[in-house]
Amino acid sequence: TAQHSTPHHPPRAHPNSREEQLPLRAAMDTIGGFATLCRCGKSACATHITAPCDDGRQLLPADAEPIAYALDIALRLDEHAFDGVVAVDVDVRSRETSSLTLHAKELNFKKASFEGIGDATNIALSEETSTVTFTFDKPLPLGNGKLSITYTGELNNQMAGFYRSSYVDRDGNTKLMASTQFEAIDARRCLPCWDEPRRKATFECSLRVPGHMTALSNMPEKGVEEHADGSKTVSFDRTPRMSTYLLAFVVGEFDAVEATSKNGVQIRVFCPPGKPQLGRFALECAVAALDSYDETFQIHYPLPKADMVAIPEFAAGAMENWGLVTYREVDLLIDDRSASSRQL
Repeated sequence: TAQHSTPHHPPRAHPNSREEQLPLRAAMDTIGGFATLCRCGKSACATHITAPCDDGRQLLPADAEPIAYALDIALRLDEHAFDGVVAVDVDVRSRETSSLTLHAKELNFKKASFEGIGDATNIALSEETSTVTFTFDKPLPLGNGKLSITYTGELNNQMAGFYRSSYVDRDGNTKLMASTQFEAIDARRCLPCWDEPRRKATFECSLRVPGHMTALSNMPEKGVEEHADGSKTVSFDRTPRMSTYLLAFVVGEFDAVEATSKNGVQIRVFCPPGKPQLGRFALECAVAALDSYDETFQIHYPLPKADMVAIPEFAAGAMENWGLVTYREVDLLIDDRSASSRQL
């Protein structure tokens, strides 16, 4: 039987054919490569835009899409607060728009500007929808642009967003630390953003923290700048393209144990100061599991590190932040020398 095809609709290769597998394989072999794939299975393409939803969910307008966030946060831990500056590379897709609406909750805004346009003429917050709308005096140019925002936020005690925890150290002193829990919709408590899982982007972050504290995020530390007031700014490598709910930060005092997987991934377990032995069993399990997954699926873990951190006050059992998994202490830490076989 003759096959019929036209120049406009060429026959597509079978999904399991070598022709289809090679580009996908190449993407997955890069760090976070599979996160850059469009829903069509190809590398992120200009053809496809965020698909509209008609299931009743309240979503942000499709006037613009985030491409990359550059986020700088300075903690004021004793004041239970932080200062933030975020610059978002965006793709403006509507010729008519002179405003941008992002998610934001319990944030206070000082200033917003758009590259080539100037400062926002109005900043309107909606508690009902947890959004902020920045309005400018003329339409935004189509294509790539940059939205810059200066704001402040609260380190709350609700175990949601960017929040504070207290604990008692080995000397009986009460100490503070800060960590994040963004799933499902609480990244907006830390930064103004498109807080919807399919609105993916990259994140390049820095944290200004007390000099004696450890600062962690999804990616490895890129550099440290020390300041005259005793604080330091820790900057991190850019993440792969990912959803906002996977972004994570942890700031506190820790001891750590570490090892390396067969494929060179740095694996660390962060424990309360003076108790690194409590992380040894989790470390051994993590190394064995990662090696096993790499071998079984023949797809290597895509990030250069995998950190696990015990948080004193934590609502869930654990949270799968990419590269920085946070746990309730009881679900991560154990003394394998005194624990029962049932506990292990």
